Amino acid sequence: MNKKIILAISGSMRKPSFTEKMLDLCIEGMGENVEVRKFYPHKMNIGPCTSCWSCWGKKTPGVCVQKDDFQEILEAYKQADYFLLAAPLYIFSFPATVKNVIDRFFITLEPAQVKSARGGTEHPKRFDRHPKTVLISSCGFPEIENFDLLRPYFRKICDEMGWTWSGEILISAAGIAGAPKLFDRKYELIKKAGAELREGSISKETTDEIAAPAMSAEDYRKMATASFSGGIIDKIKTISIAMKAMREAEKKS
Repeated sequence: MNKKIILAISGSMRKPSFTEKMLDLCIEGMGENVEVRKFYPHKMNIGPCTSCWSCWGKKTPGVCVQKDDFQEILEAYKQADYFLLAAPLYIFSFPATVKNVIDRFFITLEPAQVKSARGGTEHPKRFDRHPKTVLISSCGFPEIENFDLLRPYFRKICDEMGWTWSGEILISAAGIAGAPKLFDRKYELIKKAGAELREGSISKETTDEIAAPAMSAEDYRKMATASFSGGIIDKIKTISIAMKAMREAEKKS
């Protein structure tokens, strides 16, 4: 059996990265017989799309005039069965380095304008690739509604690029990740999401359970505020709030 190719974009500039941990857990859940091609846009030399339209010209259709590292991503894309895009929420959207990569996928479109099966207008697609695509993201605010702009935006991108939208893995209140045990259940669910993706797509039930809050928004705000203060008293406060959430989680389990 041929290995399935996973194109993975790890868009967090932090190290260690919680968002990348989410990405890796999803890939782990997808099991064996996969080949992962992971890229870090912030570590690569990738220029912005200049809208020169050279890739739409007759001389070199589908070839970008910029000879930079995006070519590595494009070559992986041409073989990809899955496209996992992992990026933290930056001002309710993608980090600039990730948006830059998305813009460069302009090269996968042809210049003609045709009627879309969804209504409206679209461009025909090059390379005949329609990878199963998943959005993986985290944010520092506690409310899952902070993804309300990114979610439809990414689905629109998938529709227009010919990518097969296959689910999302979203976690708010990502600052809890440093507290022991609170996210253990989420980590197992992310691996379950990977297994579901391998079989088809990530279920809404799994997505919703991953997104469920691990503590109250008020407690999280207090903990996040204290963690950035850095004093001894604030560290004790952070630990106390985390322990309270752990006790409450144990009561529910």
